[in-house]
Amino acid sequence: MKKKGSNSISVKSKWTKTKWLLSDRNLTQYVPETKRFTRASLNEMTGRYKMVYFKPTNGTGGSGIARIVRTPSRKFRVKKDARMVEVTSVSSLYAHLLKIARGRSYLLQRGVYLQTSRGRPFDLRVTMQKTGGGKWVPTVMFVKLGKPNNVVTNYHQGGKLELIEQTLRRSGYNTAQIKQYQLKLKSLGMKTAHCFNRHSVKFKELGLDVALDRDGRLWILEVNTRPGFSALKSLGDKSLYRTIVRYGKTYGRTR
Repeated sequence: MKKKGSNSISVKSKWTKTKWLLSDRNLTQYVPETKRFTRASLNEMTGRYKMVYFKPTNGTGGSGIARIVRTPSRKFRVKKDARMVEVTSVSSLYAHLLKIARGRSYLLQRGVYLQTSRGRPFDLRVTMQKTGGGKWVPTVMFVKLGKPNNVVTNYHQGGKLELIEQTLRRSGYNTAQIKQYQLKLKSLGMKTAHCFNRHSVKFKELGLDVALDRDGRLWILEVNTRPGFSALKSLGDKSLYRTIVRYGKTYGRTR
């Protein structure tokens, strides 16, 4: 664990954080199947799921992530950044992924088909922060809208931030459904914060990346222990940025 800011700690390993979520009976159902990358796990995951994500264990900002899609003819298409490669077997897929990994530790995660808004895939961000009194609060929620066909939705990878209401409305959800999702997201944020708190009370902030799939189900894709603040300035509504900074100041984080 690494200290950041005044006294809020940060955990880089996605594998460590995923294991925490999986060991919590309130959260297991929300975590897509995730395994450490090995020849055997690749065989298993690509056999079980049509789409699998290949993620660096310690990566940030969506960098280094590749998407693997199994075609009807049992070939595999691997997309990383703007580059697409097609391979014909699990062996050649494994060799290709080893080149991408360059000796770094990677994970394989079941791919979730994201809901779209005007053709753009999106996921949801719930930011949890501690008050001065040490209580967890869901402070801001927003949408990360990806570029069509992009592997990730991250702002720094060409994504765009939007307010949850407008995105969900464009996706065909009504007011009652949107309110229901907002309540579910807050509940998921609180459960996750309590899970992380059991591992260390020194966590002061968390950013949950939550997928809404095409069947309307929520999945926790990742939990960031050092969630970004600055991209919120890109929203026309500056109140979210002001809120996140206000809470951040109580534990020494100002940007």
